Amino acid sequence: MSTKMNAGRTIARGIAAAALFAVQAMASPAIASGRPAAPDRMVNMMASRLNLTGAQIQQVREIFDAHHDQMKLQFQSLRAARQALRQATLATPVNEGAIRNAAQALAQAEGDAALLRAQVRAQIVPLLDAGQQQKFATFGADPRGRWHGHGPALSE
Repeated sequence: MSTKMNAGRTIARGIAAAALFAVQAMASPAIASGRPAAPDRMVNMMASRLNLTGAQIQQVREIFDAHHDQMKLQFQSLRAARQALRQATLATPVNEGAIRNAAQALAQAEGDAALLRAQVRAQIVPLLDAGQQQKFATFGADPRGRWHGHGPALSE
């Protein structure tokens, strides 16, 4: 296997493992279906896990509402890119170019998702107190995409 391919896989895995907040906060059956969870569900999960105040809940809800359409489009893009790669790897005869192109498109979609997660996360962190920030930092800490072992793995 080439060094370039290994580097690409490492980058793609790193991006996927970056535990985007939206995905972290949405560790739910919605992940398996390829749909983002509703903003209310994400907010309720955060409120429960972080013991948010009423004002914090409202502020976080506004952030998720503002990004919901963008997150929905990102999930659709990720799902389509994963399907394209899956189809390319199943094709006979093997088409290395198609597989590499599909893998690069998936890596781009993963990168775009990671950027969106970071942007949403950056808006939420300042709203939290120090203890909440510490808990929030552990969201997605499990390498299988679980929040401290609760909820389904992202790949399930």
